[in-house]
Amino acid sequence: MRLLLSTCALAGAQIIACTAHAQTQPIDNAVTRAERRVEGVEAARTFMPGEGDPIPEPKARVSKAERAAARQARKPEAVEAARTFTPGEGDPIPTPTTKLSRAERSAGRKASRSELAKANRAGQLPSYSDNYGGN
Repeated sequence: MRLLLSTCALAGAQIIACTAHAQTQPIDNAVTRAERRVEGVEAARTFMPGEGDPIPEPKARVSKAERAAARQARKPEAVEAARTFTPGEGDPIPTPTTKLSRAERSAGRKASRSELAKANRAGQLPSYSDNYGGN
């Protein structure tokens, strides 16, 4: 029993000593932060293809008058683009539907419902049960 206990104590002491020896000494956090900041600035300035440019080139400020002149120059093209139909964008001016009176709409609904009722009575409407589309 004493031999087992002393062996375990010796192994435990070695593990504790190795763990204590492996721990790093405390370092100055301000120095580490400064080094990381320098690395970050350098990484931001180094262009990596596919990442985009993190620091865009500076542009000269544009006055309000120049912006207004540029808008006026683009305006005729924009008006023409809004008037013309481009397939795939949808029709900006939809085709007008014929206006029906209330009586015409009601008569159309009644005719449609009566046709459905006749087809249902005759058994011509499909059954949407488990065997739908079958025999």
